[in-house]
Amino acid sequence: MTTKSTSRSALRRWEESIEGKVAKWLPQSRATEGMRSPRFWIITALLAFLTFIYYVEQTPLVNTPPFNSSFFTTVHDLHRTLFLIPIIYAASVFRVRGSLITSLVFLCVILPRALLFSPYPEAIVRSLLFVALAAFISLFIATQLNRIEEARKVRSELDIASQVLSEYAQRLGAMIAISSVTSQSLEIQHVLDTAADKVREVMDLETVIIFLLNDESQELELKTWRGVSEDFVNDFRGLKMGEGFHGQVAQTGEPLLIDYASQVPWLTRELEKREGIGGGLIVPLKAKGKVLGTISVAPRGSRQFVDEEVKLLTTVAGQIAIAIESARLYEEARLAAQQALASERRYREIFEGANDAIWIHDLDGNIIAANKASEKLTGHSLEDLLRMNMTNLLSAGSLDLAEQIGHKLLHGETVEQPYEQRLIRKDGTERILKLTTSLITEDDKSKSLQHIARDVTAEKEMQDNLSAAYQKLSEYTERLKENQEQLIQAEKLTSLGQMAASIAHEVNNPLSGVLVYTQLLARRLRGDKLTKDVALENLAKMEAELNRSTKLIRNLLDFARQSPPTLWEVDVNEVIGRASDLAAHSAELQHIQVTQELSTAIPKIVADFDQLQQVCLNLIINAIQAMPEGGKLTIRTSIDNNGQVKIEVQDTGCGIPPENMSKLFTPFFSTKGKKGVGLGLAVAYGIVQRHHGRIEVQSKVGEGTTFTIYLPLNYEKDKGQPLDSGSEGEPAKTKI
Repeated sequence: MTTKSTSRSALRRWEESIEGKVAKWLPQSRATEGMRSPRFWIITALLAFLTFIYYVEQTPLVNTPPFNSSFFTTVHDLHRTLFLIPIIYAASVFRVRGSLITSLVFLCVILPRALLFSPYPEAIVRSLLFVALAAFISLFIATQLNRIEEARKVRSELDIASQVLSEYAQRLGAMIAISSVTSQSLEIQHVLDTAADKVREVMDLETVIIFLLNDESQELELKTWRGVSEDFVNDFRGLKMGEGFHGQVAQTGEPLLIDYASQVPWLTRELEKREGIGGGLIVPLKAKGKVLGTISVAPRGSRQFVDEEVKLLTTVAGQIAIAIESARLYEEARLAAQQALASERRYREIFEGANDAIWIHDLDGNIIAANKASEKLTGHSLEDLLRMNMTNLLSAGSLDLAEQIGHKLLHGETVEQPYEQRLIRKDGTERILKLTTSLITEDDKSKSLQHIARDVTAEKEMQDNLSAAYQKLSEYTERLKENQEQLIQAEKLTSLGQMAASIAHEVNNPLSGVLVYTQLLARRLRGDKLTKDVALENLAKMEAELNRSTKLIRNLLDFARQSPPTLWEVDVNEVIGRASDLAAHSAELQHIQVTQELSTAIPKIVADFDQLQQVCLNLIINAIQAMPEGGKLTIRTSIDNNGQVKIEVQDTGCGIPPENMSKLFTPFFSTKGKKGVGLGLAVAYGIVQRHHGRIEVQSKVGEGTTFTIYLPLNYEKDKGQPLDSGSEGEPAKTKI
């Protein structure tokens, strides 16, 4: 009996071994694919090729090599045997259906030859035997292959079931491990980190996120995470109850399965692209019916969670919640004990080591405690301080302030702190303190007052010194502005003085004409020879001459008046026209040809009209004085490549020596001897700088000089405001 059982067992193992080897190369059944399978066309091609060989004797090809050999004309049984190749292949690929169909095709191929062409007796019987043998072999192979495939499926299902049981056993062991680890630790963060790692291991998941609920703010605080980036978790910090999926779970206390593709379509592509997450499971952390937080898990890609996984995570979450509650209770008890033990020691260390002076006195003013910084501040030793009252350290006025502060604190009133107080040192000197005072209570009863003091005497003195220095600086600045304005006015008067002779001649000419016409009218009136038309003509000429004088005098008065400098929109060409009119007669007396090349494309700029006119007049006068024998004076305006207004005053005079170029804008430097005081160009330079512009000079001795002024177009921030004498532009540039 034992021998038979052993033999059967060995036979069974041999059969299983053979079936296993066959299963490795066994092709999958393609019965459902039909003509879509490439193997169908391979079988069809084989059948067609074998059919051609079988009937080649009945074709004209039989007389041509190699088809005239005996292999193609005599060995018909071998030809019929070759048909087993596509029939068996069809049985292995398409199983029973393939076996039957190819056997039927085999019958249809060989039957016509047996009926019509075969010279042998009993050809039909021989053909039918071949077909029957082929059908039997192929059907046997097909059924055996089906049996092997079914056995393989059963074994596969058994393997899966065994794997599932193994996973459940592993999970049960992991649950025991989680319970063991979480129960051993009393530190919340360690519990959460360990739980997150174990959950990933048990559930074979990549992503774990744990939130804890803050009871005070009712917000979910992110405590630990695995398998996601820092940027991803930052989007989930500070969740409110009911906000988002985690907030819903914390509010309802029920697990939640998430499918981002259907529930949050707009988030799916971002999560899959950045984190590879397609769904997730969130369960609450509950202990004694109270939600302490949430835990969520998610796989990479798409995966459906089964009920067993939901139950498993819920159980694990309950264990984590119990461990968290235990850790919290332990932490609270530990902190309370530590605080009770370390409170006095910590206060004493802070009290003694503070850089600020700290002392405590009772409600009667007797000092009961003081630190080392108090010794340095007061000049008294610690032993002396503990025997003193606050009346020994404060003056009468300071005592009144101290009583007011103490009264407010005792009655719960608000005190603005820190406040300023004055203290008398041992050597009699007074120190200024920034003082903070607080009330100390025991058992809801006021016991003493604590003072924290910082010596700010040096800071106070420095502030006073800075205030005094600033006041003096402001006074000096005002004086400087006044001096600058006076200097500008003096330079105006100097310019008028330099043009006095020419201006007097210019005014005298029209007045002489008026006198002549007046005498002529009087003579004709006495002789009764004056007609109305002649009188009107003479009066018109007199009016024109008087208007000419009036215009000249008005321009002189406008130029000479002293008014506060103010920025307004100014037409640069008009400024140059006014300055040219004032200097026109001086140029005419010295036989100087004045040419104006003024661009009409220049917009108005923000500037002080009078000061800009003074600059232009100064440059024009200098140019006239540089050409005592006559010459050519050219005044141009344009816009340069940098978008600035460009004013050029060019003469053909004597030029400026190279050694004087660097001194041109230095106050009181003059090349005119006693005729000049050397302030004209210095004042012009200062005015242009205050307009945020610059002056450039190019000169060659014997050929002439060109002064170029550059002014910004967009300087409008102080429009309508007094011109700041302290603002600076770019420095002047000189070229030889």
